Amino acid sequence: MAAREGLGLARSLVLTIPRIRPSAHSLAFAPALAHTSGLSTSSSIRLLSTYSGCARIRTGFSSSRPSSSFPSTIFPSSPYTQIRYNSSTSKSSSIQQSTEEDELQEKDKAPSPIPIHPLAPIAPPSATADITPSTSGGGSSKDPKPDASSILKLLSLAKPQWPLLTIGVACLSVSTAVNLSIPWVIGRIIDFFTPGSDATLLLGLPLEQATGALAIILLIGAAANSGRSIALRLAGQRTVAAIRNQTYGKYLSLPPSHIETAGVGDALSRLGQDTSIVGQSLSENLGEGLKAILGAGAGIGAMYLISPTLTFVMLCIIPPIAVGTFFYGRFIRKLSLKTQEAMGGMSKLAEERLSAHRTVTASNTQLSERTLYASKVDGVYKLQKKETMANGVFQGANEVAGDIGMIGLLIYGGVLVKRGEITVGDMTSLFIYVNWIEWSLNTLAGFFTGLMKGVGASQRIIGLHALPPPIPLGEGEKIAKSRSGSIELRGVDFAYPSRPDAKVLNGLNLRIDKGERIALVGGSGSGKSSIQLLLLRFYDPTSGSVSFDGQDIKQFVPESWRSRIGIVPQDPILFGGTIEQNIAYGHSNATREEVKRAARVAHCDFIENLPQGYDTIINKNSLSGGQRQRIAIARALVGNPSVLLMDEATSALDSESERAVNAALNDLFANSDITVILIAHRLSSIASADRVVLLDGGSVAEDGTYHDLITRRHGKFRKMVEGQLAKIEIGEPTVIDPAPPSEGEGIPPPQIAAVSASSSAEAPAIQAPGASASSIERAAVKASSSGSQRRQNHTSALQRPFFTSQPAPYSPPFKTVYGAANAPVPALPNLPIPHVTSPAAPLSAYRPLTPLNLKRLLMVYSQLSKRNLTILMTLTATTGLALSPLPLSIPLLFNLTIGTLLTSAAANTFNQILEIPIDAQTPRTRVRPLCMRKITPFHAFMFGLTCTVLGGTILWYGCNPTTAALGVGNLILYAGIYTPMKRFSVSNTWIGAIVGAITPLMGWTATGGHLWPSKEQPLQFNLPFSSSTYSFDGSVPNPITPLCLFLLLFSWQFPHFNALSHMIRPFYALSGYPMLSVLSPKLNALVSLRHSLLLIPFTMILPPLSGSVDWSFAITSAIPNYIFTRDSWRFYKTPTEAIAKRLFFTSLWYLPVVLGLMLVHKNLAGWLVSSKEEQEQKEQRRI
Repeated sequence: MAAREGLGLARSLVLTIPRIRPSAHSLAFAPALAHTSGLSTSSSIRLLSTYSGCARIRTGFSSSRPSSSFPSTIFPSSPYTQIRYNSSTSKSSSIQQSTEEDELQEKDKAPSPIPIHPLAPIAPPSATADITPSTSGGGSSKDPKPDASSILKLLSLAKPQWPLLTIGVACLSVSTAVNLSIPWVIGRIIDFFTPGSDATLLLGLPLEQATGALAIILLIGAAANSGRSIALRLAGQRTVAAIRNQTYGKYLSLPPSHIETAGVGDALSRLGQDTSIVGQSLSENLGEGLKAILGAGAGIGAMYLISPTLTFVMLCIIPPIAVGTFFYGRFIRKLSLKTQEAMGGMSKLAEERLSAHRTVTASNTQLSERTLYASKVDGVYKLQKKETMANGVFQGANEVAGDIGMIGLLIYGGVLVKRGEITVGDMTSLFIYVNWIEWSLNTLAGFFTGLMKGVGASQRIIGLHALPPPIPLGEGEKIAKSRSGSIELRGVDFAYPSRPDAKVLNGLNLRIDKGERIALVGGSGSGKSSIQLLLLRFYDPTSGSVSFDGQDIKQFVPESWRSRIGIVPQDPILFGGTIEQNIAYGHSNATREEVKRAARVAHCDFIENLPQGYDTIINKNSLSGGQRQRIAIARALVGNPSVLLMDEATSALDSESERAVNAALNDLFANSDITVILIAHRLSSIASADRVVLLDGGSVAEDGTYHDLITRRHGKFRKMVEGQLAKIEIGEPTVIDPAPPSEGEGIPPPQIAAVSASSSAEAPAIQAPGASASSIERAAVKASSSGSQRRQNHTSALQRPFFTSQPAPYSPPFKTVYGAANAPVPALPNLPIPHVTSPAAPLSAYRPLTPLNLKRLLMVYSQLSKRNLTILMTLTATTGLALSPLPLSIPLLFNLTIGTLLTSAAANTFNQILEIPIDAQTPRTRVRPLCMRKITPFHAFMFGLTCTVLGGTILWYGCNPTTAALGVGNLILYAGIYTPMKRFSVSNTWIGAIVGAITPLMGWTATGGHLWPSKEQPLQFNLPFSSSTYSFDGSVPNPITPLCLFLLLFSWQFPHFNALSHMIRPFYALSGYPMLSVLSPKLNALVSLRHSLLLIPFTMILPPLSGSVDWSFAITSAIPNYIFTRDSWRFYKTPTEAIAKRLFFTSLWYLPVVLGLMLVHKNLAGWLVSSKEEQEQKEQRRI
């Protein structure tokens, strides 16, 4: 028998494996193929869900909801990432784990869309899938974003331990305060014992009392340090214990298919390694990080009290270390997540193969398995090697930065000691504080690294908890133990959630009376096991109902309903423990007598022959297959079930045991009202049933007694039995299920489906096989024009644009590609530039459609001026005026403001006049007043000319001719060169940057400042460490200042405009503009990154060097520069529309913030490097 079954399994595998064909379009992110052996571990999850005793196994968690001791808010519902497969056949191509899983998957064995959380493990490359992100968004496991919410979710894991954390932080504050006082005390001791010192008191006390006080303070610090260590470690250990308990309970609340898909090894990795990393990140790592933060902050404060100048020297090394720490932490976070997933895959492989050790040994595959496992280990090693190399480079760079800072501190500190500005004790304290701060910075780097590792590990745990249980536990009505009745499936349609389009049951109607024994037969995938799963309520029907005693089983508490069902699987599961515990599993209140009675009915006589009898300790492989099956029958009977589900329950028994067990079961069934549902493959089991139900295509094909069905000459059941008997005659394996399809019937390679976004007005993101580029373009044209068409339909005839005959707008299908922030970014497409036709009518025939009153006229003038751009130009001009050290008057400020407003308005007006034919073709610009016929071009021209004359005149007489020349020249450059150049050269971006950078020069020259060095205004360099022989005169304008402003505005405009042009690049392509974002989006992002990096020296070095601001500006401007550079880097790495939008809005606040900081730091230069004598002289002059 065993040999025949083995041949049947081998035959099915031989016929199945060749049909697995990896697709060339595969994204290699699919659930792993089921392993062929070692089923007990993964299959046990179904058993745990079946018996109500699973709550006892879940270490005290009685429901799937988070307990009060664990934060539930950290597990918000998150969207799934759906894996979609397309296939033209419903046959199988996956290796099945067991007969039970055969029944579940063979209906549609093509890989199906299984809901997998974004943090689920990546499957082997042999699987093929198409990642279709949810329309509501969601993260990707490949590159989750390290935003603040991820860190807050990680920290919230420790929320229940806030009392211990509070104690730990309090002790940490005390110990840190004591440690930070030591360098200052050492400095005072050195000064006290320095030869020539006339001090008689140490720290304000006599020497003996000061020594005792120091000893007491040190003891307090040591006690606080011990308390910190104990409290934080206990908080971390308790957090790990709570997470493990909650995660284990979450696994048990999920459907069994989740474990079978993800793998037990991955679950063990989450329960073990991931929780340990999270615990370490929230305990020791968090404590060290807080200590480093407090130490660095307090250390810098102490240094500042001793010497502000030396403090500034030390702070110069912080910005590069901070930037390096950010990028290093970002790299480590990604690498940590990949490492955890790789280790999860390694654990999964080891668990699968070791649980199937007999099969591996019998198949002589030890060498290949070692090679496969070695490849997994090597993958983990390579990832850890990358982490090691990155850590070495990072630590070395930090060491170099620290050494450079130390050398600078030593040299300049020696100068200050020589001047007498600080003492030797102060110098010693400063060096100790520097070492303390250096340790704090290095610890912060490690803290940030550990925090990112914790974020990576916590995302896997949080992702698991975000999965909602399909069947909520603990809700409904409890069912009485004495209740019995018929079971009825009425109009049941069912499809597995993983493949909603493939129905397993189709309009099934089946009634099973109380006490009836029914046999379900049919081919693979006909729905036999699916009926079992619906009765156990592992799933709910798609439509229809399943009722017991006239009541829908959805109204019952799932645990209560399952307690009335006994199940005997074909492959029984035993747990580590005694035989009595295994029989009573799920019925903890069963007595020894009840256990023995069930064992006798199941013919478990072998138990009495064991040395310890029912107290014998066993594990899952301690007994033979037949003994395990009899234990499973006894387990199903011990609870006196109302319904008994048996999946070929006697298949592993020998003939004598089978007859004995069947006789005992027949006696039991004859004397009770137990309803028995058999999934039968053997004729002996089928013949013993009261009714036989043949399933075909998910519905009942034939129903009747065995005799009735076998006597139907052309019946399907008769043909099935005849085939069974024919196989017996020729000696082939005997199974009722028809043989699997031949190799020629295999499914074709899966194709990636075209994915559309949530909005209907979006083009497909991924081209479907066979779809031409032109078809996608037509879809994009339709999508892009639908919104504008709707708007035009609501526009009255009097408001229609003048240019009505326009070419069909072109909108390439890149919006959806770049719109999904969590989707893989494909190669960036370059967009073709269509030909732009001439206007439909000459400008001489242009007339406004509606008369203008004063209010409308002012609104039109405002639109012609592009008021936002005009206001920005005016503000930058006034900044140049404010930064000048020369006298400033209110009339001068007024004249500059009005003159700049008028000239900028004129430039924008001429720009719109020249671009009428192009603006009329683009939805974004066709609403401008000239295109909407709100004003004539002649009227607009006269408005621009008037603004030019007035603005130039005001700048000439109200400021000076130089300022007027810059204003009018900027107007000519923008309207006369930049605007026409947009049509034929990408260099227009550089011309536009020059236009924007000229306005602050207007403000500088308005006060009389020179743009070039002269005898009256020579070049000066405000060095941070100037000696007393070098004098910097901050009252004289420095020509370096206008250069700084020009370079700042010039470089700022590239990230600002490039991000904007990337967001609206379809409109530029539609208008025929050869913008860099259209021609080469990747280069467009690279240019943005380059200029954002140039902004660092243009803001942190040149302005202080010019003397327009003090050197502390380099520190305060580091934060906005860091944020701007970070967003530019993200835009370069992943140039999506969402990231471009983020960079654009960052640029909007970056410029006013930096210019505002420059005004705050104006006229403060020089105070850091002045000697005491110079400070005193300045104070006397002020008095």
